[in-house]
Amino acid sequence: MTDQPVLPFDFSAPELRANPWPTYHHMRQTDPVHRGESAWWLFRYDDCQHVLRSPEFGRVQDTFRALYGQSLGDGPALDYVVTRLTYLDRDDHARIRGTFAKSFSPRRIEELRPFIERVASDLLDKVDPTEPFDVLEALAHPVPSLVICELLGIPEADRSLFDGWTQRIAHLISPQVTDEQRADATEALAEEWELMEALVDERLRNPGDDLLSALVHDAGVDRHELISNTIFLFSAGHQTTRDSVGSGLVAMLENRQQFEILVNDPARAADAAEETLRFDPPVLQSWEIALEDTDIAGVPIAAGDAVNPLLAAANRDPAQFPDPDRFDIKRRDSSALAFSFGHHHCLGAALARMELTILFRSLAQRYPTLTLATDQIEWRETVVFRGPVEVPTVTT
Repeated sequence: MTDQPVLPFDFSAPELRANPWPTYHHMRQTDPVHRGESAWWLFRYDDCQHVLRSPEFGRVQDTFRALYGQSLGDGPALDYVVTRLTYLDRDDHARIRGTFAKSFSPRRIEELRPFIERVASDLLDKVDPTEPFDVLEALAHPVPSLVICELLGIPEADRSLFDGWTQRIAHLISPQVTDEQRADATEALAEEWELMEALVDERLRNPGDDLLSALVHDAGVDRHELISNTIFLFSAGHQTTRDSVGSGLVAMLENRQQFEILVNDPARAADAAEETLRFDPPVLQSWEIALEDTDIAGVPIAAGDAVNPLLAAANRDPAQFPDPDRFDIKRRDSSALAFSFGHHHCLGAALARMELTILFRSLAQRYPTLTLATDQIEWRETVVFRGPVEVPTVTT
């Protein structure tokens, strides 16, 4: 891991996977509104927040259709990708988001708390504390998938399928997808879509008290939009939560004093979750389109230009967060942009925070002597998303 910036700036450079922070700091200081080959890149908190909340910027579905059409071609895979909330024009986004938000209520989320606590406890019961174990494999990977299945009311016999499908389908939005990955992801999408069609039909006949039942009986979305965005829930809520657990635990165990704070006061688990989301967010960037001629901090931006606020860079802007490279559970500022901001603020933010809080507290209470079993953490070879490949640990 280098502590030197990787220049010239290239967001997809493999060298940035392990340690992007020196590069982000350098760009923030020298070229904070940076003109890249195909988009503007923003590194300051205020600039990122401005773009995310300003009506001068937004999403244009046709732009993303053209972009992903280059790698996916026409067909069901492209139709799925560009119908997800992430890429919709403002009016369609507001309509579909409103439907999901109405059903994705605080009451429904809070009712998941006992389920998450029970699943976490059951999974940790299976761990042999006398042997090294990967926290991601043992706990952080299965929990989010099981939670979304419970939320939607997926039958228990089908739940194991969604984990594999989610990982495979994720390749559809990769800027560097191979032919093999694209074919496999398209096959996984077809399999999951078929099952979702059957579940939708079943809920139409026999509605229950789950999220899917609420959605299928709401006229705010059509069938294709419903299934696309229900499948999107798995990709949006599974890998990101897994990554956050891994990144936060690595940060705490590399700075042992922070984990000790959590061990001594498990009520700090929510603070640990919040600091994790600031310190090392699972989604590195957002993406917007300038809807009119405008400017960012005095830099002219033309209508139609792509603008990418770097959420991870914003979250380590010293103008917003003093001593930003220090993981501090007791930090009071909770204004991080990990869940984006404005129109595209993550619908599942409250659920993600709950999961992180419960999992961090469970680990601290169950394994107060937990330590990393390696000093060489490997980071996933993904571009937009960030998280460790594994978090091998031991108890002493």
